Amino acid sequence: MAAPCPDRFDLDALEARTQALGRELFDAARRHSAHLSALNRWTAQVLAWCLSDAALKAGLLRFIDVLPSLRTPREIARHLRETLPADVRLPAVLRLGSEMARRGLVTQGALAAVVRQLVERLARQFIAEHEPEAVARVVQDLAARGATCSLDILGEQVLTEPEADRYVERCGRLLRRCAEAVAELPDSARPKLCTPPVNLSVKPSALTPRFDPISPSDSVERAARRLSPLLREAAERSAAVNLDMERYELRDLTVALAQRLLAHPDAAHAVSLGVVVQAYLRDAEESVEALLAWLAAHQQTLIVRLVKGAYWDSEVAWAAQRHWPAPVHQHKAQTDRAFERLTRRLLGAHPLVTTAVASHNVRSIAHAMAVAESLGLAKHQLEFQFLYGMGDALQDAVVSQGYPVRVYTPVGALIPGMAYLVRRVLENTANESFLRQDFFGGRRPDELLVPPEEAAVSSLAPEPAPPGLAGFRGEPLRDFARVEVRGRMSAALASVRAALGREYPLLIGATAARTPAVLTVRNPADPEQVVGRAAAAGPEEVDQAVRLAAEAQPRWAATPVRERVECLERAAQLIRERRHELAAWTVFEAGKTWREADVEIVEAIEYLDYYGRLMRDLDGGRPLLQLPGERNSYRYAPRGVAAVIAPWNFPAALLTGMASAALAGGNAVLLKPAEQTPVIAALLAAILREAGVPPGIAQYLPGTGDEAGAALARHPGVQALLFTGSKAVGLSLVRTCAELAPGQRFVKHLVAEMGGKNAIIVDADADLDAAVAGILRSAFSHAGQKCSAASRLIVHAAVHDRLVERLAEAADRLVVGDPADPAVDVGPLIEDAARRRLEEAAARAGRVASVAYRYPEARLPRSGWFVGPTIVANVPLDDPLATEELFGPLVCVFRAESFELALELANDSDYALTGGVYSRSPSHLEQAVRAFDVGNLYLNRPITGAMVGRQPFGGHRLSGLGTKAGGPDYLLQLLIPKTVCADTTRHGIPLD
Repeated sequence: MAAPCPDRFDLDALEARTQALGRELFDAARRHSAHLSALNRWTAQVLAWCLSDAALKAGLLRFIDVLPSLRTPREIARHLRETLPADVRLPAVLRLGSEMARRGLVTQGALAAVVRQLVERLARQFIAEHEPEAVARVVQDLAARGATCSLDILGEQVLTEPEADRYVERCGRLLRRCAEAVAELPDSARPKLCTPPVNLSVKPSALTPRFDPISPSDSVERAARRLSPLLREAAERSAAVNLDMERYELRDLTVALAQRLLAHPDAAHAVSLGVVVQAYLRDAEESVEALLAWLAAHQQTLIVRLVKGAYWDSEVAWAAQRHWPAPVHQHKAQTDRAFERLTRRLLGAHPLVTTAVASHNVRSIAHAMAVAESLGLAKHQLEFQFLYGMGDALQDAVVSQGYPVRVYTPVGALIPGMAYLVRRVLENTANESFLRQDFFGGRRPDELLVPPEEAAVSSLAPEPAPPGLAGFRGEPLRDFARVEVRGRMSAALASVRAALGREYPLLIGATAARTPAVLTVRNPADPEQVVGRAAAAGPEEVDQAVRLAAEAQPRWAATPVRERVECLERAAQLIRERRHELAAWTVFEAGKTWREADVEIVEAIEYLDYYGRLMRDLDGGRPLLQLPGERNSYRYAPRGVAAVIAPWNFPAALLTGMASAALAGGNAVLLKPAEQTPVIAALLAAILREAGVPPGIAQYLPGTGDEAGAALARHPGVQALLFTGSKAVGLSLVRTCAELAPGQRFVKHLVAEMGGKNAIIVDADADLDAAVAGILRSAFSHAGQKCSAASRLIVHAAVHDRLVERLAEAADRLVVGDPADPAVDVGPLIEDAARRRLEEAAARAGRVASVAYRYPEARLPRSGWFVGPTIVANVPLDDPLATEELFGPLVCVFRAESFELALELANDSDYALTGGVYSRSPSHLEQAVRAFDVGNLYLNRPITGAMVGRQPFGGHRLSGLGTKAGGPDYLLQLLIPKTVCADTTRHGIPLD
């Protein structure tokens, strides 16, 4: 079966027919009554309120979103006041009810009951209830209007394997009930059909919590295994199963799942299978061409639901935060044009695909009818789809034209389905919505039928984000959803694997020096594998390097800032060119997963760029007040020689960050990497030199902390110490810097970041889907080996048990293993001593607390320094498990009776590095901003992953000295300010 080539359309004739059909549809829709007559009175009022006041709309939507989690009338009344504050013009019923409840004239319970009733009434307009009789009623009601349905189950995000099992079970029950309801319809009541009458929409991400494009084959197989029983039942009932399209990053994975189901000899079971095409994606047409070619090559057919797309805002934000181009069109007219081109292409590919045009836009519908007519397709060979509760008059108009109509019907409990409802309300009140333009805007049919090419280009795009300080914008992350990116990373891993075991000498001045002592670096995932051997500096080598640095530093300081910064820019470019290779080295040496390794190298690049730009900004000094007769200037000078003592958990990023700040400021740097990770440091030191940094200015001194580290800290020729590591070592450096060596004429300056015992608070009204996902990342990414990692969870008593249950199930689906495998979530600990420490902590938890979850030992790799995630509850507050940094994948959970007590507990720590809050209470979030004493506070998101220039990073108390890496003040730590005041007065000479 070959893919049909698209017919050459007479576009002028097609446009004329589109206009004629559009007017017919308008006339028919008006005969079937205006749109709002299908809405209940409360729904109409809510939409009108939202249209009239943007602030009110935002508040109402926030309230609707949080309502399912509110358990008491008091909570409902409080949230109503918080999300709809006094300066927002409230609808009379809500304003009066809220005020009466505040004054005690009505009870909060009465107000809550009214609010729930009103919101449920609104929900019924857009959601079908999930009881069997309700499903049957929907099928019957739609059939009476000449339509069928596609049922979509609403519910919580699938984060665990049991949740995925329950989702598929619910799908099966819904499929059976729908089939029974359809079978009960008399022949006279059966609607016109294009595709099977029973149609179920399935979210691929709900089939497995591990539906991840970084490991596509594994993800597709997991989803296919869980879906196969449902497909068999669908085939037995002559039903269709449609794979919904979700985020852009899952688009190709979803198509791959459909192809796997179609191509596998036992998987499809003769079921009618469908996918979705989103016209707002800029590469939608390219994707469709690839899909059509595959279908033709494999002699398969498919149902395609053509939509414009429902996640525009989130797609734009997701891409912007990763510095990717937005995957969606930036103007509505562009999406409309793409929708019409895709309509022509898909209808022209019949019978390879059966097209369902899903739109409430009368022009889009009329255009599809005109295309079908020009291709000679019968009316039953095309289907139109609408959203439940919307566009009823237009649905009736399409049915009256003789076309099959299907209604996409969300099914679920009304209040828990609010997230879907929020999206629908947003769609109903968006400025670009056809529904607003026609039924609320009062525009004429001829205006709304204007071809998108001629329509005024209306931008959907937000204003581009302004660059950060000194023009900094950030480095794009790698998109592992792309096959070519995965291929380059795989190739880099193979190349680096072949280069393991080499030797790396010290770099002292222009000399590559070898030493009798050697650091043997082993792959923590496979300790038998030697990553490399690095020479180990001792006091003698340190002294020689310091003397060379002191000799070279004045010339580097005198080098114009522009030239110094150009060296950093060249280094950044060299790292970009070797990005996959360097990321692969961190996989082998530091045990980082693919994404963690990529972020590491991105951060290194960003530090070079950011600090270089900052130094350019500081080059001219800072302006001062100038008065007649004097000239005042404020300028910066370097400190001198700086020792960089870097950690093993971010061996590329933090070493490069500390070094680049010192170099930008005109200092010489002595690079002392952690003894566990000297190889990546050797490569970066070589890159700095290749970029033009003189040999005496960037020297490489691997060694042990007791030897090389201590010698650098004590040396009287080192003016500054930049350190990231443990509290014990950091405090010892504080003491060392306070001691003067003989002949030392300065106080050694210390920049120290020392770790944390970081807490996440989960409030009673938190979005538990977001909280569980964020905790998994915060506590277990890089096996918890981050100073920013979450090691304490403080959970409101109202949601404590449910959160712990879901978190334990979610942790169980994580894969612990060799991070060279892209499917792995949690890699090894850095060394055997760390493994033993965490195993001892888990054993202690079993004695003094209760272990809510421990990763099964049988699933751990047989070799390597692996410890799986552990979740511990009921820990005594003064136990070391609750107070000391463990630096591994173990998290303690505490119960709090109120948000205030949760904050108090979170602050009861020696540390103050990172913290997080999951809450939907505006007042609680504001309270956290004021009172949660940490250096980096994260609201409703993970607490790890600070980005240069966006979330400057660092803490205080025993977490550090209050400096902020990647922030506007950090460079000042490496500079000495100097004020110059010159007298410009001269007798008889004019003042200048």
